[in-house]
Amino acid sequence: MIETLNLQKKAFIENGQPSYNQRIDSLKRCIALLETHDVQIVEALNEDYKNRSETEIMTSEIIQSVRNLNFTIKNLKKWMKPSRRASSFMADMLGSKAVLQPSPLGTVGIIAPWNFPIGMIFYPAASILAAGNRIMAKPSEFTPNTANLVKEAVGKYFDESEFAVFLGGPEVGAEFTALPLDHLLYTGSGNIAKKVVANAAKNLVPTTLELGGKSPTIIASDANLELVAKRIMFVKTLNAGQICLSPDYVLVKKGMEDQLIAELKKVFNTFYPENDSSDYTSMVNDHHHNRMHEYLTDAKEKGAKVIDLGNFDSNEKNTMATKVLLDVNDGMRVMQEEIFGPLLPVMVYEDLSEAVSYVNDHDHPLGLYFFGNKKSEQNFVINNTRSGGVTINDTMFHLMQSRLPFGGVGPSGYGYYHGHEGFLNFSNLRSIYYQTNTDSIFAMLRPPRSGPFELLSKVMKKLS
Repeated sequence: MIETLNLQKKAFIENGQPSYNQRIDSLKRCIALLETHDVQIVEALNEDYKNRSETEIMTSEIIQSVRNLNFTIKNLKKWMKPSRRASSFMADMLGSKAVLQPSPLGTVGIIAPWNFPIGMIFYPAASILAAGNRIMAKPSEFTPNTANLVKEAVGKYFDESEFAVFLGGPEVGAEFTALPLDHLLYTGSGNIAKKVVANAAKNLVPTTLELGGKSPTIIASDANLELVAKRIMFVKTLNAGQICLSPDYVLVKKGMEDQLIAELKKVFNTFYPENDSSDYTSMVNDHHHNRMHEYLTDAKEKGAKVIDLGNFDSNEKNTMATKVLLDVNDGMRVMQEEIFGPLLPVMVYEDLSEAVSYVNDHDHPLGLYFFGNKKSEQNFVINNTRSGGVTINDTMFHLMQSRLPFGGVGPSGYGYYHGHEGFLNFSNLRSIYYQTNTDSIFAMLRPPRSGPFELLSKVMKKLS
C-alpha cells in the first residue's frame, strides 16, 4: 500500500494540479464504470447477500451515484473558481489582492462500509476527484464479491496512480489507516471510528467520519398517519433497514400508536403483497441476522411486545420482515445500539418537549425526522435538537438534495462529502495574497518605530 501511496504522491508532484478537463474526465470515467458494470454489480451483491433487491441496487447504488457525479460535473467549473476577498488595511486601493483558491489535498483514502459497497465509494469519489485528488479505497470484507468487482472495474478505468483499490479485512484496514494519507474518509461504526482516528493521528491525517447513530422519528398529533407510514416504511424496508439514515425509533403522540401500527402493517403488505420476499433484501450475513434475533430476545425478556408486519422470515436466507417493538426502554440493547436492520421501536410521548428531551438525552444522530404541519412545532424540533441533518414530513430525503451537504455532528461524525461542501471538504482552501508595490504605509510597521506607528496602530484596531 505504501508503494501505491508513494506512486500517487510522486504523480501529484510531477503532474501538478489536475486541470478542469482532467477532473471532468475522471468523473466521466466513474460514470462509465458504473454504467458498464451495472449487471455485474447486481450479480455480485446478490452473491454477497443471500438476496438483494435488484431495483434497490439500481436506485441506491448506481443511479444515485451517477446522479451525484453528473451534478458535480455540472457545477465543477463554478466551484473551482478562486474567490476574491477584500484586502485588509484598505490595501486594495493600493493594488494588493487577496484570493481564496481551492487546491487539491493529494491522496484521499476511503474506507467504505458493506451496506452500500458501491455507492459509499463512488458517492464520495465525486467530491474527492472534483477537488483534484487521487484515491486509495478499501471496500468492506463483508461483501467480498462486490469488493473484487470494484477493484477489477477501477483497474480498467483508472491508472493506479489515480485511483487504487485494496482488499482485505481488519489487518489490511489497520495498515491502511496508518498510511500518511492527505485525508481519510471513514464510513461505519463509532467504535471502529475511534481506532481509525487513533491510527490516522499518528501521521496527523485529517479525517471525515460518517458514523450513523440512532436517527429518531417524531410524529406530531396533526400528522397524516397513512402518509407517515408510507414514508417511514419506504426507508425502513430499503436494504432491510441496513442504512445509516434509517429511522431507528419512533416517538408518537400518546393515543396514536395503535393507528400508526395498523397503517405500518397495511403499507408493508402493500409493498410486499402475499408475503412475496423476492424484492426484499436479506441481512448481509449470519452475524447480522443473529444480531437482530439477539435484540428481539433481549427486548422480549425485558418486557417489549413484538408485532410482525410481514410473514416471510427465513433463517436460510437471512431474511427478516420488519417488526415493530412496543413498550421499549433504555435498558434494552435495541435502544442502546444502532439497529441497522428491520426492527422499529415505537415509543409514546404526551408533550412534544418530552420527545425532544428524549432525543437530546442521547447521542446526536445523523438524521432527525419530524412529521407534523405546524410551523411552530417544526421550528421547535429543529431549534432545540442537534443532528447531522433534518427531514420534515419524510425520512432520509435531505440526503437526496444535491445542493445540501451531508454529514454528521458529534458522535454521528463530522465533515461532508456531498455537493459544494463536499468539494470544499476535500480541498485545501489556500489563502493567496498579492502585495502592492506601494510601501509607504507598510514601512510604518517596521522599525525604527516612531509617532506614525502609534497612529497606525490606533487605525489598525478599527480596520478589518
